Amino acid sequence: MSTEHLPPLPDKAPGIPPKDRYKRQFGILIIAEDEQQQATIYDGVRALGGAKLKVVAT
Repeated sequence: MSTEHLPPLPDKAPGIPPKDRYKRQFGILIIAEDEQQQATIYDGVRALGGAKLKVVAT
């Protein structure tokens, strides 16, 4: 992306973020048929331990 047409940043702008701002992550997305299947899968993965789980519904 070219920056030649961008206006200057305001004086109080935080500037360029540090290179280590984001940590590398790996994930798996599983599409469940229904809420019951989601709960079953969640419980099974949770029983394995060692993973941070997040539940979403759309």
